[in-house]
Amino acid sequence: MSLRDIKMERTRESIADVAFTLFEAKGFTATTVGEIAAEAEVGSRTVYRYFPTKEELVLSGFKKVFDTALADLRECPAETPIPDVLSVVLESVVQSNLELPKQLRGAYEIITTTPSVRAHFAQSIRAWEADLRREVADRLGGQSADVIAGLAVAQTAAVFILAFEDWYASGGQADLRKLTRTALELLRAEKVPVPAHME
Repeated sequence: MSLRDIKMERTRESIADVAFTLFEAKGFTATTVGEIAAEAEVGSRTVYRYFPTKEELVLSGFKKVFDTALADLRECPAETPIPDVLSVVLESVVQSNLELPKQLRGAYEIITTTPSVRAHFAQSIRAWEADLRREVADRLGGQSADVIAGLAVAQTAAVFILAFEDWYASGGQADLRKLTRTALELLRAEKVPVPAHME
């Protein structure tokens, strides 16, 4: 990473940190981009350059989580078994969350109370799952690869989302890694019912 890239990342992080402090104090809707810019000691145009909308600013932490997981998947050698690839994705999202707990908890609070942010978040998850699905399908190859990849990715995402929601409900006090491991083990032990055969 070049010095310019490092500086840009620091500016991005500074804007996000300031924004979440203001969101917590004033609320998402009441906080303006101008106020964020003033507190971050940058111009409003700078804020918009990094975050075109306030919704994207709120979700910046989750974007980092998703982008990192996708990058970690792509770094897996081609011969890596798919279950191991999916474990890499889970480990990545858990680790990223542990690095940004306050921001992600604050973001999820806004997601649950603000329809526009909730809609953006749902779209982000769909896009991320679609990217993962393509990557896994390419590794699988063969007949029905896309469907199998879709089911595998959906299960993997569900494991983390359920664990994250339980972690959030605990006020961030629960062990996210343990919650994720518990959900995964239930799935692996075939304790999760699936629909009966269709006629």
